[in-house]
Amino acid sequence: MSQPEPDYPAVGDAAVARDRLRTSLGAERWDLVRTWCRAARTGTRVLSHGAPGLGSLVVGGRHTGPVLLTGEDLSAAHWSFDLGWIVGELVELAWQLGWDGARWQPLLDALFAGYGDDLGAAWHRCASVRVLLHVHDFCAYTDRTSRALPAYGDFVCFLVDLEQA
Repeated sequence: MSQPEPDYPAVGDAAVARDRLRTSLGAERWDLVRTWCRAARTGTRVLSHGAPGLGSLVVGGRHTGPVLLTGEDLSAAHWSFDLGWIVGELVELAWQLGWDGARWQPLLDALFAGYGDDLGAAWHRCASVRVLLHVHDFCAYTDRTSRALPAYGDFVCFLVDLEQA
């Protein structure tokens, strides 16, 4: 006897999530984030790692160093986008673990030292854009986002508000 097909949504709720996040962020924050997205398309391009996530990081062992597995998403982008993507991944993970800024700043400092450059005080811009893209991707494939959106909305508001700090 065959198993019935799972009841997967034909289309996720990304459009609904976008509207809810836009309301949560408010017009001023939303416009600011859109400005940051447009800025990511400007400037000198470098070979970019693409879209490495924390699942692409192999910590290493006693006799080997860490390795970042990238390849299928290599692209040309401004260096800050390349670095900013990973910043967003680290900050989102730290937030999910309940860490405050004092605990995630050493992660960012180590990343900047290893990369050989620094986003400076604007790291929160890249983190905001990456977190919003992650929310979009999640929402595009599911229709069960109502529990996650308020917390993500609050977190992105916190990140965007660092612009004023």
